[in-house]
Amino acid sequence: MRMSKFVGITALVAATISLLPATAFAQTFRLGHHHAVGGAVDKAAKHFAALVNEKSGKRITVRVFPAAQLGQEREAYDLVNQGAIDISITSTAILDKVFPPIAVTSLPFVFRDWDHARTAYKGEFGKALTDGVREASDTEILGFIHLGFRDLLFTGEPPATLADMKGKRMRSPENTVWIRMFELMGSRPTPVTWGEVYTSMQTGVAEGLDSPPATALDMKFNEVTKSLVKTGHMFGSMIFAMNENKFKGLKPEDQALMKAAAVETGDWSDTEIAMPEEKSAYDRLTKAGVKVVEAPKIEEWRAAMAPLRDEVATRNRGADRFIKMLVSEQ
Repeated sequence: MRMSKFVGITALVAATISLLPATAFAQTFRLGHHHAVGGAVDKAAKHFAALVNEKSGKRITVRVFPAAQLGQEREAYDLVNQGAIDISITSTAILDKVFPPIAVTSLPFVFRDWDHARTAYKGEFGKALTDGVREASDTEILGFIHLGFRDLLFTGEPPATLADMKGKRMRSPENTVWIRMFELMGSRPTPVTWGEVYTSMQTGVAEGLDSPPATALDMKFNEVTKSLVKTGHMFGSMIFAMNENKFKGLKPEDQALMKAAAVETGDWSDTEIAMPEEKSAYDRLTKAGVKVVEAPKIEEWRAAMAPLRDEVATRNRGADRFIKMLVSEQ
């Protein structure tokens, strides 16, 4: 009697579960990033979230927390690696402490143009980065997005020559490639986290910074700078970083879904936001009162940065392989 009652209850529960909609088993992941609300990165995050929701039939939800709500860039990534946050959008450079060869993504003048960069990240270069990060950390790279080429902005007049960079306090992330780059320019690198750049420029802690021009507008740096020099010295890329255990906890088809959504978001962000906004940003900055000038004697700047390739290859074991990939495609 008791057994038949138990079987009956079990059957009833099973039947009830079978009638539940797929959304009853929905999963929710938190995605944090440190960029401004409504900016290019925030738009990409929300696009990714919408794609995941759509592709999963609303089984998987991604909640976006912008503007460093879940921590500044390095902190948020560390929390992802530890499993406290599910996903973050973070600069490739931030991962150099867990996978040193990724430092090559920050090398000045190593990417020729947008086509070169996008082809590299979609090919062997991007796959090798993804595999390397997975093996060296608790992070799975879902995909890449690109912010474009970085220029130099100043609170005062733009330098007329490279020699005019001597002694300038240039905001730098806490990253050896940036720090060394500014040293080779003759300036004084001043480490400041991204969320505090506006204030550091406003108060004079730093008198210059580098940023993609459209991102400078997103962050309202035009309010605290007076000039921009079009150096295009670095190509800014970011990753969708997901905690590896959270990723492995998904069914194989959902793992593929998350990666497909990140790749589609990267293409959408490149073609619909980053590339067109990069072209229009200089006019917008000019209208905002920022003096935009071409870099004086750009080859002089390139030559000054040349030692960094050898330094990065020497300092970061395995980096020479990635440098060769990029150089061979030029």
